[in-house]
Amino acid sequence: MIYPLYFRYTIVMAICGTSTVTVGGRAFVVAIRTDTSTAGFNVECGELGVVSQGKTVKGSLAAIAEAIEQHLSNQQGGA
Repeated sequence: MIYPLYFRYTIVMAICGTSTVTVGGRAFVVAIRTDTSTAGFNVECGELGVVSQGKTVKGSLAAIAEAIEQHLSNQQGGA
């Protein structure tokens, strides 16, 4: 079967859960999705619009915590 070009290059992600990440004493809910194109995980904090990724769930959560911390420090520095 031949698939249309747009279908072959679509990244397939499925949500596999949510978690809470605490940064600077604040708790943020993040969505965790599997990413079949990289065999890893994408993590998104919808409240801040911050995304990150990693090869494992644990690594992804550490990466999003770091990204949230950077985002918050950039907001404080720019205010």
